[in-house]
Amino acid sequence: MTDHIQAQNPGYFFKKFLLLILFVIMATFVGQAVIVGVLLPLYDFSVEEVFNQLSHKDNRMVMLTVQGISALFTFILGPLTYGYFYDQKFTEQLSKKLPEKSQLLLSMIVIAVFLPLGSALLVWNQNIELPAAFHDLEVIMKETELHLAKLTIFLVDFQSFPEFLVGFLVIAIFAGVGEELLFRGYVQGYIEGMLKNAHLAVWATAFIFSAIHLQFYGFFVRMFLGVLLGYLFLWSGRSLYPAILAHITNNAITVISVYVNKEEILKEMADPFSTEAPEWYIVILSTIFAFGFLFFYKKRGEKLSFNH
Repeated sequence: MTDHIQAQNPGYFFKKFLLLILFVIMATFVGQAVIVGVLLPLYDFSVEEVFNQLSHKDNRMVMLTVQGISALFTFILGPLTYGYFYDQKFTEQLSKKLPEKSQLLLSMIVIAVFLPLGSALLVWNQNIELPAAFHDLEVIMKETELHLAKLTIFLVDFQSFPEFLVGFLVIAIFAGVGEELLFRGYVQGYIEGMLKNAHLAVWATAFIFSAIHLQFYGFFVRMFLGVLLGYLFLWSGRSLYPAILAHITNNAITVISVYVNKEEILKEMADPFSTEAPEWYIVILSTIFAFGFLFFYKKRGEKLSFNH
């Protein structure tokens, strides 16, 4: 994949990037049409009733289905369709590039041990106060954050094991596979081709990854996650599998934690601006261990490259 990136000029990758975005947008619209088609039989084939249900957002299984179909088309089918028609070589390299075996387990350990630092970063992010001149914007962003928190609580307030399984599939599996395929796979690769610098590509992709969520009060922790996933991808010899497993692990921990300790966690999620950070010594110790595992992960990747 490195040869493919270095062999072309930046303009080549910029055109590829724009075409990829076009396919993702088109796939998003197709996904919305599929959602309506799937829901129509449930509401006596009334388009008006379907849109009414979607706007009310009061049926958890319907909302999870909508999220799942959207993720499938936007983050998985869109990029794969683009790759099949316009960049088969790059797509084949993404699918066939395998990491050093121990990196698969290490990627999950790294993401889990970094969680306390991520929690502390999130609390700091949520307590950022903007200058007085941006007070109105700050109010709007906080209202948006609280609204999204309510929606998230509704989605993960599983009332049965089948709901939990669907939620796990949508929130952990689909998001983990799709977002890594699009961002760490195609976007990071194309940005590296444009900038001719792998480290700048990691940070630029992480910025885009966080920005599309449109949540300022979670921006820095998502960017941190994006940077971490970007280096898991880069230091595996540009294999997607460790980053996918890490992303799934990150989301799965949240989903499973809510399911087994719903009362306490949902109460914390209801007011994101009152969340407390983990104890400082836990953050420091876990971060030291996390960087240790990450260093070992990088060394295992270098061993793979040396052997090849």
